[in-house]
Amino acid sequence: MLPSRGHCLLQACGSRASLLQVAFKHQPAKKHWTERLPTRIGLRRWFAEKTANRYNEERVKSIGPDLACLEWLMHCGASEVRMSCGTSIKSISAMNKYLKQALAGEIEPPAKIAPGDLAHEEAWPNAPRVYVLQVDASDSAIANPGFAYFRNLRRVEVLKLNFCDYFGDDGLRELAMGRPKETLRNLEIVLNPNMTDGAIFWLSRLVGLRRAHFYFLPYVANRPAFLRHLRTALPKAQVTFPEIEFVGYGYDEARRQNQM
Repeated sequence: MLPSRGHCLLQACGSRASLLQVAFKHQPAKKHWTERLPTRIGLRRWFAEKTANRYNEERVKSIGPDLACLEWLMHCGASEVRMSCGTSIKSISAMNKYLKQALAGEIEPPAKIAPGDLAHEEAWPNAPRVYVLQVDASDSAIANPGFAYFRNLRRVEVLKLNFCDYFGDDGLRELAMGRPKETLRNLEIVLNPNMTDGAIFWLSRLVGLRRAHFYFLPYVANRPAFLRHLRTALPKAQVTFPEIEFVGYGYDEARRQNQM
C-alpha cells in the first residue's frame, strides 16, 4: 500500500525539522560585541578610522574644505600645518584660535587669485579664502577615510607623511582624484607598512609633483620597478626611493654623516 500524500508531507517536514535542529546545534554561538573588536595590533587603527578619521561632509560645507582639513589634521596629531597667510599651526589650541579668526574674517586672504582658484571659490562661496599650503603629518593617526579631506583643498603644495601607519593605497587615491593632483609639488612618505606596488597607479597621476621621496615601504615588492615607473610617468619630478640603510627619525642626517 502506497503511503498517503499527507504521510509523505509529514515525513518530509519531520526530516527538514531534524536537519534544522542539527544545523542550529552545530552553529557557533554569537560572540559578545567585545569579542568582535579588532585584535590588539589593529585596535589603534580601528579607533583612528572610527573617530578622528570620519569624513564630516556637513562640516566641510559649513567652514570650507581647507579649514575642515586643518581641523581633521590637528585632531589626528599632525606636527604642523602652514596656511597661505604664513601662520604655522602646531597644536589644537592654536588651531581653534585660527578657526575662530578665519571664520570671523580677521585673517587677510591672498591678494591674488591663482589660475584655477576661481572655480574653487564658486564651489565654496562661503569658505574663507585662506587655505592649507603645507602639511607635516608625520607620526600622526591619519587613515584612509580621512584622506577625503584632502580632495578639495584649494592649493596644497607640500605633504610630509612620514611614520604614518594607518593609510595606504586607498588614501593616495583621494589625492589623485582631487585638486592635489594638480597643485601638489612635494610629497614625502617614509616608513609606511600599508603602501604596495599598486600605489604607482595613483602616484603617477599627481602630475604637479616636482619632488617625491619614498623610503622603507616594506610592502613594495619591486622597488626598482616602482622607481622606474614613477620617473617615466612624472618626468618633471625628482623621484627618490633609496635602498634601506637607516630606519628611524633623522635618517637623512645619519646618511649624510656616513658619507662624510
